[in-house]
Amino acid sequence: MVVVIVLIQVKAGTASAAFEHIGKIKEIQQVHMVTGPYDIIAIADIPVKAGFRRLVENIHDVPGVERTETCMSI
Repeated sequence: MVVVIVLIQVKAGTASAAFEHIGKIKEIQQVHMVTGPYDIIAIADIPVKAGFRRLVENIHDVPGVERTETCMSI
């Protein structure tokens, strides 16, 4: 398993809805609304690094998501 941490910025007023959508993505194990430069942090487990792109695309498809920064465990 590869652990992926995704830091997510969303449009003003969309954090709650984005939080709910992101939490329903299959690979997401944890999702947290946070303070600071990011609005949401999601932690995912993917079986192989090749699944990384699909995970990030699924997060970017969520309404309100503007930007992500992703950290992958090594």
